[in-house]
Order: sequence, then structure tokens, then C-alpha cells
Amino acid sequence: MDGRALLDVGRELARGPTEAHWRSSVGRAYYALLHEVLGALRRWGFALPPRDKVHTYTRLKFVDATDPNLKRTGLTLEALGRLRNAADYQLGTSGPFVSPTIAVSALTDAESAIALLDAIEADPPRCTRAVRTIPP
Repeated sequence: MDGRALLDVGRELARGPTEAHWRSSVGRAYYALLHEVLGALRRWGFALPPRDKVHTYTRLKFVDATDPNLKRTGLTLEALGRLRNAADYQLGTSGPFVSPTIAVSALTDAESAIALLDAIEADPPRCTRAVRTIPP
């Protein structure tokens, strides 16, 4: 299974009627992008860290890249991670989870970042240039 398959579940949850649905949808958007980025790093020859470090490692590989598209993808992953943390751990207040709007936005952001990754990988010279900007 690839990470983008989680977007389908996220869309189903975003159509749900409750705050719990919308919060859960945000998590699916985050994990869809995380797993797509992890897959790209694997394909590009990067060794992945132990499970407890995978979130930070993945985010920083892209955020610290000098290629603007990889950096943008990393910043999207970072923003979705913050939103997922709020969705999962800040249950005392509804915050942005009072409607499906934030879930739909998170899914759109994840889809756009995944499409950008697809475009990079579809162009081998562009991909080679981008990968070279990722710090070791």
C-alpha cells in the first residue's frame, strides 16, 4: 500500500458529521504525505532511521533541502504535523475542528504536495538535481 491511499480514508472522514471525524481526517492527510515522502527518500537511496525518529528525520530532510519544491513539501509536512498533533492531543478545545473545513484544507495540502513529488520524480534530471540538495 502506498501512503496516498490514506487520502481516500481522509476524504471519507472529512465528510463525517462530527469533530472526531474531522480530527481523524487531518491525521490521514498527514500520514499520507509522510509515507509518500518516506517512499521517495527510500527510492532515492536514503537509509531510514528507527521508527521513533522517522517523523523528525523525514521532515528535516525536506525542510533543510535547498530545492524550493522539496522545501515546500517539507514545510507542508511540518504544518500538517502540527495540525495532526493539535487534532490528536488538544481535545479540550475544538479550535479549528468545528467544521470539516480544516480537514478539507489538510487533504488538499497533502494532495498538492504529493502531486509535486510525483512531478519531480517524473522528470529524472529535475529529480537528480533536487535530491542532490538534500543534506546527508
